[in-house]
Amino acid sequence: MTTNLLFAIKLGIQHFSTIAVLFTLPLLLFQVIATKKLNFVRIGMCFLFLFYMICAYSLIIFPLPDVAKAATLSGHDAQLIPFHFIADIIRETPFQLGNIHTYLPALLDNAVLQVIFNIIMTVPFGMFLSYYFGLNAKKVVTFSFLLSLFFELTQLSGLYFMFPGSYRLFDVDDLMANTLGGFVGYQLVGLCKGWLPKLENFDILLKKRKVYHKITNF
Repeated sequence: MTTNLLFAIKLGIQHFSTIAVLFTLPLLLFQVIATKKLNFVRIGMCFLFLFYMICAYSLIIFPLPDVAKAATLSGHDAQLIPFHFIADIIRETPFQLGNIHTYLPALLDNAVLQVIFNIIMTVPFGMFLSYYFGLNAKKVVTFSFLLSLFFELTQLSGLYFMFPGSYRLFDVDDLMANTLGGFVGYQLVGLCKGWLPKLENFDILLKKRKVYHKITNF
């Protein structure tokens, strides 16, 4: 899991600059047309979000199966039983309720880390939707679910049928965990709301520093 994460971050770093160049001009034009002003904090946050999405997408598609493995793929498997991860944890971890010494090893087991990681993976997504767009809890949960569904369908389809079968499992528990992660991100922004400046405030700050540009004749 750690290896996959590091690999995804590496890919994100390698491809970010190319993708960012493609997004920069449309992003600037959109902000100027929509608001008649430039807010470099918003632009910076968009680039951070873009980097996050590249890494998240890389995590769900890589590593790709090699030629030998791909030749054995034939079906599109799905795990559709909610909370099946509990059975996995009971079966695969050394956890024993009456033995406190098994708690930490169980917590560090892959079966538990998989669930925790799936929650953490979409926390930034929920935070961005809440802070940047000001979406309410219902909308954040909905978009987090749709993002997770996109990820899971990507896996179920064998990377949009590039492979004859799925090389990763469509898992309803992942849908639940990812959706929960988005909601956690929303709640974190709510908890920090008193310390987080409104993005609109940076328009004023940039204007005072003569970096802000208001476009009146665009």
